Amino acid sequence: PPPKLVKPDSTLTARCLGPVDLGDSPLTQADLERLWITDRQRLLTCIRRHVALRDYYADRDAGLTGKAVKR
Repeated sequence: PPPKLVKPDSTLTARCLGPVDLGDSPLTQADLERLWITDRQRLLTCIRRHVALRDYYADRDAGLTGKAVKR
């Protein structure tokens, strides 16, 4: 029988959060910095998740073909 494909953990396939909604009001410097930090955290979380998902599939596919993954 063909090998069973295992799906990645749902945390790896969760949709990334987009940028913060800035609204229509003028922003203070403090608000701008806080929102920028939030956007930066969301971006880093998203890229780390995508890298982990890519690595998951590389490891899984290598296991199916009997080849080791080089990192």
